Order: sequence, then structure tokens, then C-alpha cells
Amino acid sequence: MGQTIEQPLKWWQKGVIYQIYPLTFADGNGDGIGDLAGITRRLDYLNDGNPGGSSLGVSAIWLSPINQSPLEDGGYDISDYYAIDPVFGTMADFEQLLSEAHKREIRVILDLVINHTSNQHAWFTESRGSQDNSKADWYIWRDPAEDGGVPNNWRSYFGDCGWTFEPQRNQYYFHVFAEAQPDLNWANPDVRSEIHQLIRFWLDKGVDGFRLDASSVYSKDQLFRDNPIKFGASDEDTYDSYHHLYDRDLPENHQIIREIRSVIDEYDDRVLIGETFIDSSLYQSVSFYGTDNDELHLPFSFEFPFSAWYPGHLQQQIQKQELDTPEGAWPIYFLDNHDIPRHLSRWIECSQCTDPKTVATGAATLLLTVRGTPVLYYGQELGMVNHESIPPEKQHDSVEDQEQDSSPRDGARTPMQWNCSAQAGFSFGKEIEPWLPVHENYTDTNVEVELADQDSILNFYRQLIQLRKQSKALREGSWRALIDYPHEQLTYLREVEDERVLVIINFGDQQPLRLDPSITDSDWNVLLSTRFAQGQTICLPEKLDPFEISILQRSA
Repeated sequence: MGQTIEQPLKWWQKGVIYQIYPLTFADGNGDGIGDLAGITRRLDYLNDGNPGGSSLGVSAIWLSPINQSPLEDGGYDISDYYAIDPVFGTMADFEQLLSEAHKREIRVILDLVINHTSNQHAWFTESRGSQDNSKADWYIWRDPAEDGGVPNNWRSYFGDCGWTFEPQRNQYYFHVFAEAQPDLNWANPDVRSEIHQLIRFWLDKGVDGFRLDASSVYSKDQLFRDNPIKFGASDEDTYDSYHHLYDRDLPENHQIIREIRSVIDEYDDRVLIGETFIDSSLYQSVSFYGTDNDELHLPFSFEFPFSAWYPGHLQQQIQKQELDTPEGAWPIYFLDNHDIPRHLSRWIECSQCTDPKTVATGAATLLLTVRGTPVLYYGQELGMVNHESIPPEKQHDSVEDQEQDSSPRDGARTPMQWNCSAQAGFSFGKEIEPWLPVHENYTDTNVEVELADQDSILNFYRQLIQLRKQSKALREGSWRALIDYPHEQLTYLREVEDERVLVIINFGDQQPLRLDPSITDSDWNVLLSTRFAQGQTICLPEKLDPFEISILQRSA
């Protein structure tokens, strides 16, 4: 536990990554849909290069897909990997965004959706045409079963049948997700070669890395054996009774990612991030570092964000991450993304406090002071919550399109809230209706209002990010818990050779401060606190204020 990296940290280890859902971040041309020009116009908010300025201070942006797409799944259904979808702009717009971001020392990471394509992709159009064309084996095709039915019992991750019949070929094709998203056949070397080529295409443009979508499911069992069902269940039973044994997490999947990593490593200072599945265990997720740290630089795991808002559970997840992360590898943490409800909407219900700001600042402190790379989802830094009342006629993502037991994702994808003007400034003051409705709380929760409020959630995030830049212990130090079984508070140390940072997060009312006996109680410098003045030197208090957050520093 508490490993340190001996080599100098890379940019993707030191900084904060910020995920942007381009459809709803900023509309630059006034058509109601977010685009690349809008993102470019908002770069100074993310990082203007001035440490003392009003920018957030992030080091990289990760863009959800901007490739050409019919947008049946929010861009995660690509019809041309080499083109920008016109709804987002042109290739020139992307190159301008890349150039302007790099001027501000903001790296650019693209989503890489290569488990499947859109069924409107030219590759699939050719593949479905016959069984003997040049792309015939680029997707996963199987003959009907002897009774004319589906080839096996494989299901999609939406719970329905994973096979769709194509009359032109008189065969079924497989799709882990929706019918309109046929899976590529990664057993075909031509497919691998083409994917490697498109990766180089974007790296040659100067892209700083990729986040692999659905990176657990590239490889499928070549014997197409039935997936097991829990004892006593039937094929028609619920999603939870079914095990995706032969269509995910196969050993061959690691070889595919190793090959992708080898392409990435042809270029200097690039990063490869990957989404392991939403129901994967942490143990399954960390296996994607590779046996020699030669696969993903940063594999996402969903165990931490899905933890209860309770000190014992959260600390247990951090300890598991510390224990399971291989020597020389680096953890990654997130609270929100485009596929799950926003963390305040999840956690406020199980908090002792009904004030979203209190939960937001506690969550921000945790995310930005543990050992690893933090990833923010746009609007998280404002305290944005799920929009729970989007009218059906304005939704783009239906319940049927979700993983089982999850709620529609539109609620976590609503427009970024910039100011109090029409549509929260999403379309730069224009009143055109946006892609999704703006949350009704936008007049109180927006960038302009929160920048002017010294005690806002946004300014708290800005201070935390600045602290990370100033403190070597917070960037790269070891992590050590100071309470064995925390119930009402989290206290832990981040340490390097000459610096100690003590993090205290109180989850409840006033209570005694519990610490390991080895912690000296005097001469702590206040870096950031909801109780003490910044820069003050204090003795540790005997009792914590309700919901107190204190980040304290002293020489080791």
C-alpha cells in the first residue's frame, strides 16, 4: 500500500482530466447543439495558463466521440472514424481546438469507440452485402441454429438478444450493445491493422491520447459457446441471472490492448485510458494494466464512484485500489461520467446532510487528494445534479437503451450552466432550444454566479486543483489511512520525503478528531479549510466542526 513512482511523473499522472460531452458543453454556432467551436471559445475557463486567474486549472480534456455518426447513441455509434461529424464542425475546427488547447498546455484525449461501429458505417454496408466480399469477415457473423433461430444465447448489455438477422447474408450478426452497433471481429488481422492505422491518423494530428470505450469486450469466444445462467434460472429470467463469460474479459482481449498500447508507445508522451465494464470488479479492472504495465496506463473502475457516501465504504475502496494497483502503475478516480447519474444525485440521499454543497465539497476533497489521477465530468465542479424531469419528447436516450436497472442517461448530459442568460449561456446568450433542456437550477448553479461567490463549489474546486499543483505530497505522495474503521470521518496522510499533508473530512456533526497516535498535534499549516484561515498555523483541534474539511501541511 502507498506505492510511489520513482520516475518523474507524466502529465497524465500530475494533472486533472476534464471530460466534455460535446453535444451539451458549449454551442459555438447557435444551432442549439454543442460543437468544437464552442469548446474552443470556453478553453480559458478550463485553463487560461494564468495560475492566479479565474480558470479551473485542468491539464487535459477528454472529448466524448466527435466522429461522424448518426448519433443514435450520442456519438458512440461511429460511421466514419476519419471524419468529424458535421454537427460538431469540420476537421479544421478540430485542428483549431487542438492548437488552442495546446497553447494553454491543455492536452486533448479522444474517445475511441472500436468494439463496434454504426450499422451505417461503410465497412458494415459492404460486410452485410454478401459472404464473400472484402469486408465479409470484419464483423461477427454466424449461421442460424439448426432450428433457424439465433446461433447461441448471447445477450446484449441492454438485456435483449445480442443477435440480429441480416437477410442479405442469411446470417446473424452480434452486437454487445444496440442492434445499430454491430461488433467488429477483432479475430480478423485486417480489422486490427485498420484500427491501428486510424489510431496513428489521430496521433499524427497531435492528439495526446485515447479513452477506449468498452475495452473489456473486444474479444469473443471463437467456439461461440452459450453463456452460463445461474442455477435454476431460465433464458428469460432477469439480467442478474446471466453471466457474460464468453463475450467479455477473455485472455485474448489483453493481447488486443497490448497491440494498441504498442502503437501508442510509438509516439512520445501519450496516454491510453480504458473503460472496463460498469459491473466489473476492481480486480478485473486492474488486470488491464497488463502483467508488465504494457496495456492501459489508466483503467477505469466503477467500484469507487458506486460506493455508498460513507467513510468506511469509501476508505475500503481506496485501500483496495492501493493494494491492487501493480508496482509502477498509477490509479485513476472519478465520480461522474456520461453513463451514470451525477454523484450529488446519488449521494445526497444517503448523506446525513441535505445540503448539496456540503456533500459536493467533501466529494471534491476526496477525489482531488487521493493518490492517482482525478477525472472531472463537466459541470461537476459547479455542483450540477441530474435533470429528472426531461419531457419524453425531448429525450434522446430511452430506458430501453440502458444497461439493466440503470436510469436514462440524458439527466446527466444536460447543457453546461455558464450564466443566468437564456439557456444558461449554452448558446452564448441565444434563446434557441438546446439539444437537451437546461436544468431549472441554472440561475443559482452556473459559472458566472459561482466565480463571484468566494465560498462556492466552483471556487472550492479551483483551490483544490491549485493545491495539487503546489504540493508534491498531493501529486505523488504515498497514501495512508489514519483510522482503521472510520465511521463518521475520513483522515489520511499524503507523504513524500520532506512533506506531509493531512486530509480531514467530517461526514457528520461535531465529534472528536480521531487520529493515529503517531500524528503530532502541533505546527500544522492550513492549506485549505472550511474552519481555519488559509496560511494559519494551528494545533490539531480536539473536536471537528460539523462537516468540517481541513487540509493541513507540515514538514515530514
